[in-house]
Amino acid sequence: MLSGSSRRSTVLVGCVLAAASACDTPATASDPQGLTPRAELKSREYESCAGSVQCADGLRCFDNVCLRARRSVLGDYAAARGDLLHAAGDDTAAIGAYAEAVSRYSGEGLAVVADIECRYGAALISLRSDKEKAELAARVLHRCLLAAPAGSDLYRTAMHHLATLHDSGLDPAHLAKTQPADLYLTRAPARPDASNVKISATASPTPTGKSFATVTARLAEPDLRAPLIACWDKHYAATRKPVLAVPLAIKTKIIPSEYDDEPDRLTVVLDPAPPPGEAAACVRAAVEPALTGLKTVRETFTTTLTIRIE
Repeated sequence: MLSGSSRRSTVLVGCVLAAASACDTPATASDPQGLTPRAELKSREYESCAGSVQCADGLRCFDNVCLRARRSVLGDYAAARGDLLHAAGDDTAAIGAYAEAVSRYSGEGLAVVADIECRYGAALISLRSDKEKAELAARVLHRCLLAAPAGSDLYRTAMHHLATLHDSGLDPAHLAKTQPADLYLTRAPARPDASNVKISATASPTPTGKSFATVTARLAEPDLRAPLIACWDKHYAATRKPVLAVPLAIKTKIIPSEYDDEPDRLTVVLDPAPPPGEAAACVRAAVEPALTGLKTVRETFTTTLTIRIE
């Protein structure tokens, strides 16, 4: 009968002679096949596995991936609501739901799981024209990046979303750090291409008369694009914000006829009080000549017309 020392020597010799069998340590009574990897070799969260024994402490193997065993039920519920709202296009509400999910995890003393951070960041990215949302998106997605294994779908998706913040001023040097940065959008943002800038106009309340459509149609005519883009350009240079929205109070006014045999007519007039701000005054100066004196209006109305350039 071989001694314990002799048996260990025999096993080690067998490992050398049969390297292809991937021998690691001598088999034990609790692990007769020697399949349990050393702690430093166990899979981290979101890494692959064949069984829970291959996952690091606190993780279980589900569908061949090591996942957190302890999660916040209320946090996951809030994140699920965020998923539904994001899929429906209501990103403002989705962001609120994801923020609640993060709060739930923190309130229960649990680290937020990376997949929630990644989904939260994706919703924020859709509103990146808002500088505060873009800054928060960078922070959330960096946390996702730090928690996701390199090469995983989570890592690649987070990196893709972060790349969309390049024109918003994201400095990628912050992403190489292992701790969240104070600020991420520390580069000067790239100026958007003016040829891609869109101009729209919406009224609140919306006049019910059919002829009001001629007002918005006039604002969409080519001769107004150049002066409105010039207003947007000045606004962007001063604020680095890609969206310029200017509300203008407008209404119809009756112009009495000069002749007895001709009816009175309606025309559009703007509120005499100029909107605050240089960019808003620029927009008003561009559109007022185009709207004042329109002869195609047939119904009376009073509304606020918001001109949005982005």
